[in-house]
Amino acid sequence: DMKPQNLNEIISRTVFLLENQSIFHNLDIRKNLDKQTPMIFGDAQQLNHVFLNIILNAADALAGSGKLTIQTSVCPENKIVCVEISDTGHGIPPDVIPHIFEPFFTTKEQGKGTGLGLSIVYGIVESHGGQIHAESEPGQGTTFFIEFPVAESGDGGNQIG
Repeated sequence: DMKPQNLNEIISRTVFLLENQSIFHNLDIRKNLDKQTPMIFGDAQQLNHVFLNIILNAADALAGSGKLTIQTSVCPENKIVCVEISDTGHGIPPDVIPHIFEPFFTTKEQGKGTGLGLSIVYGIVESHGGQIHAESEPGQGTTFFIEFPVAESGDGGNQIG
């Protein structure tokens, strides 16, 4: 169901669904959502899946304590909405980063993960005309950078500028 979507609302709804679960109880969750973020053209259910998966992975990496930061911003000259999801968890080793979006790739022990989550996330972001990548420093945490094109006026969305 592709239509203009407010990413801040989707992110807030996702966090609301998760924050009362026990894995989040001792985490410092910070949302820095730019109120000027324009609409993007997308499917709310699929976008919810993107944020749900990345946030759950971050909570898993934090193992019960640490900081999770979610922020949105806009780059007007490029007509791009940016989402950054950062954690202060154990990080991802440099030799693993190039593989995290590959289907069936997982570093979790058997029975704990399928290795499909980030592969599906990658496919959803790409199908929305976006891009995703991660940067990590072992022992310092990980940040996922997601970019989506702003909905054009023909999509029923807001133009920037």
